Amino acid sequence: MATINTHDRQPDVPAHSEYHKSAFTLPNGCPIDNPYNSEKVQQKNGNTYKMSQLLQDTYNMDQIAHLSRERIPERFGHAKGCGAYGEFTVTSDEIQKYTCADFLSAKGKKTPLFSRLSTTSAFRGSADTVRDTRGFAFKLYTEEGNLDWVFFWPGVFSIWDVGKIISNNHATKKCPATGMADPNMHFDFVTKNREALNSSIRLHSDDGTPRRFNDITIGSLNTYTFVKDADNYSYVRITLVPAHEIHTPFTNAEAAAQAGVDSDYHIRRLYKQISKNTDKEAGYKSEIHKLTEQLQKGNLSKDEQKKLWEKIQENEQNIEKLVWPEWKVVAQIIQPEDVEKVKVNILDASKVFPKDQNDIIKTIEFGRLRLNRIPRNQFAEVEQAAFCAANIVPGWDITPDPMLQARIFAYPDTQRHRLGVNAEHLPVNRPKRVWNPLRRDGPNSLFNYEDVPTYVADYKQTQALPGTRTASSFANPDPWTETSKSKVPRWDSGIDVTRGLNEWGEQDPLEQPRDYYFNELAGPAPEKHRDPQYVAKAEEKGIDYRQWALVENYAQHLHGVRWDIRLRTYAMFFEMDTVNREGKWPTKKNLGHLIRERTVELITASKHAEDSDDEDEEDLPRYASIPSLEVSRALGTATNPYPDVSLQGAHKLPDHDLSFLPN
Repeated sequence: MATINTHDRQPDVPAHSEYHKSAFTLPNGCPIDNPYNSEKVQQKNGNTYKMSQLLQDTYNMDQIAHLSRERIPERFGHAKGCGAYGEFTVTSDEIQKYTCADFLSAKGKKTPLFSRLSTTSAFRGSADTVRDTRGFAFKLYTEEGNLDWVFFWPGVFSIWDVGKIISNNHATKKCPATGMADPNMHFDFVTKNREALNSSIRLHSDDGTPRRFNDITIGSLNTYTFVKDADNYSYVRITLVPAHEIHTPFTNAEAAAQAGVDSDYHIRRLYKQISKNTDKEAGYKSEIHKLTEQLQKGNLSKDEQKKLWEKIQENEQNIEKLVWPEWKVVAQIIQPEDVEKVKVNILDASKVFPKDQNDIIKTIEFGRLRLNRIPRNQFAEVEQAAFCAANIVPGWDITPDPMLQARIFAYPDTQRHRLGVNAEHLPVNRPKRVWNPLRRDGPNSLFNYEDVPTYVADYKQTQALPGTRTASSFANPDPWTETSKSKVPRWDSGIDVTRGLNEWGEQDPLEQPRDYYFNELAGPAPEKHRDPQYVAKAEEKGIDYRQWALVENYAQHLHGVRWDIRLRTYAMFFEMDTVNREGKWPTKKNLGHLIRERTVELITASKHAEDSDDEDEEDLPRYASIPSLEVSRALGTATNPYPDVSLQGAHKLPDHDLSFLPN
């Protein structure tokens, strides 16, 4: 029977084929003369050759069969991405007060990692500078297992209930009727699910079109649990803040232009930065090695030794000065007894933690995360990398966050679909140590426990050895009961089992977007890469540079949207900028009016622009780009899907009539 007594057992050495040194081969290793050659029968008739391919040409038949099967399913989300290896370094001993995680146990401790950086909505061949949310996944190869950080920009999610996951994802994809991008879908969803505005407003700031991956502030999205021991635990969210100068984001026009020039711009820039630094570092290390050899030879005067030491130190300093893609890792920690004092539901992934409650939300910078090596093979390492929020280690646990709990199912399930049931056998996904002989067989089983039995008969024989820390050492093994004296609880008291839509109705979904617009987008124009038109427009409208960028970006996205959805969007922003304004920004126009004005300008310009496809059509106002209401199956049937909005006079561009809004 399978036990954990592995002291005298080592796995068999994996069998790897060597590269053939002198010829191409068949899949079985048999050398062939030339892969371009093929077997055929032929007949010449003048200058014409009649040829028929022979099925006995096993090499070419196998190549063709392999070609049609060499693609694996594309990721449904985050399909366009790149990868890099790196390391996480602990920079503070203070974090040890809150967690027993081994990889955080000492200042200066380093943990190797693999990362995948991506856009979210588009397909694998799309441009990476487009306006989109972005995924950042990190696999930390710790001594206690792989810890996966499945993080996100903008650090808040579009929904707060699992029941909306399908609709939220589909709203970011292509219109099923046309197969094209349809802005109607985004605004229809956001205006009817207003918790999504907290993500949308960040997406439509210029932060939604970053200049580099390493300019992006990354959030854990969900709340996790730090576990110190049986009596001490806390709730935590993680933020990765760029460690070096942040470049001014692209404007909407710049991002679109760059996408046309180089669809892999962000990936190319990241790889170029890492490869340049790698070459420089190798040069400095080579010089240090040569200088060290000279020192070791002896027969040098003190002055000569001093000069050599100075050159060695200079090269070491040059290595330290290299600017890598790097982030400061920051924890926001909340004690269980303070949860009820926090202004928001700390398990709501559509909200950020309040910035004005530092007395109960402890902030600690505890690490640095650096990317310093490029993968050697995109498919083997980047495409086959599998990340999951359920991959935790002792001292780092999940929470009763419904979105997190959905993710810990969805992520490994999609990897089973893409890569098969043995995805963790692939080199990029393997932990340092593993023992679970109950997981056996299946396609591509690269590590199958040799002759170890496939079953467990004696429970006692499988228990962790004394002194071994496990994922459940301190976490409550029965989370459906009240707090145990010796275990950290998942639930604080009695619970109710309910089925319904979790609306958090008592919390204003517009409050955090309002704060983001008024406060985080306030401030002077950037020193570098500022857009002079943005500067002039912001001054004209009495708002700040980044606030005008938000107006411009929303208008660019909205001007192709159907009129009734535009009205709902204007109304949502008008309400956001009206409720609880409390005299702030008295000289500034309401955001709803600003977005409407700029959108109408773009619609008018679009209406008068030459369009060769429409030059023979009747000159009617263009109230929607694609698709029109009558054919849009993405938003409803041919009948009116919005009973609260009259469709009479749809061609009259009602953007000019905002009588439904207060003055």
